[in-house]
Amino acid sequence: MKLNYRDKMILIVVFVLLIIVAGFMLFIKPAIDECSQASSDLESAKVQLSELEDQVDKDKNLAAEIQTLYTSTSQVAANFYDYQVAYKATDKVRELFNVDDVKIKNSNMTISSYGSTVLSPFAYESTATATDFDTKVDEYNNASTADSSAADANAADTNETAAQTIGYYSLNIQFKSSLSGFKNFADNLTTNNEKSMVIQNVNIENVNESEISGTMTLNMYVLKKLADPSAS
Repeated sequence: MKLNYRDKMILIVVFVLLIIVAGFMLFIKPAIDECSQASSDLESAKVQLSELEDQVDKDKNLAAEIQTLYTSTSQVAANFYDYQVAYKATDKVRELFNVDDVKIKNSNMTISSYGSTVLSPFAYESTATATDFDTKVDEYNNASTADSSAADANAADTNETAAQTIGYYSLNIQFKSSLSGFKNFADNLTTNNEKSMVIQNVNIENVNESEISGTMTLNMYVLKKLADPSAS
């Protein structure tokens, strides 16, 4: 079949169009899609960069904030015994028993494994009496400072009512001592140095003029100290 000039031109045009369409589909369209994806990735990266820059700006004082928190935490932890192995805890109790004005003898002492317990706060209500004049003065003072301190007081109340979990050892002890020595031991537990050791219960079995004997349970509350961040 012999094609005339017109048919040849039509075939050439169709062939060229097919080449153009094939080239577009195989090369140009993927390149456009890739460029569009790259543009989208760039915008996403810009957003992430902006967020990271904001975070860096927020964290520029992070080291100082951590140190401040460590200091305040350490001040609280200083009121408790440090975490220690069991035999060190019993040594501490024997040390308190051997104070000159105490001298408690223990014939048997057992200590529990390290555990945890929940400390719940309690509300203190004073039983002190006051005159009508004292009451009016207190009402005046409270009214003058109520507005400025209400928010802080509410926040403090919220924090104080939360129960806290803390580590402790429980020690069961058979003891003998003078009555005055035992009283002195109990008084010593109320000092700042020993405020996290408490007498959980005591049972006095024998009492005479010079000596008492019985059993008691001591709870030693301990906190594991945090490492100083400035030392790292």
